Parts: sequence; C-alpha cells; structure tokens
Amino acid sequence: MTSAIGYEDDVVAWATEQASLLRAGRLDQLDRAHLAEEIEDVGKSE
Repeated sequence: MTSAIGYEDDVVAWATEQASLLRAGRLDQLDRAHLAEEIEDVGKSE
C-alpha cells in the first residue's frame, strides 16, 4: 500500500483518495486489500 491516507485513520478521506487514484489510472498506488474488503462489504449489505 502506498496510499497517503491510512484506512484506519480516516475512512472517508481514504475512500476519496482511492476514488481519485482509480480515476487517474494510478492502480499501482491503490490500497487493494482494504478496497477489496470495502467492495465485498457493499455486496453483503445489499
């Protein structure tokens, strides 16, 4: 993970940063483990 904002520190800021990285195509900088976990959690809540 090379994310500047920690998932445990501020999940809203983290999510905003992850979205920006995705849109910019900077996939190598994504926090993949936490991002996958969040996507799975959304699926479980539906």
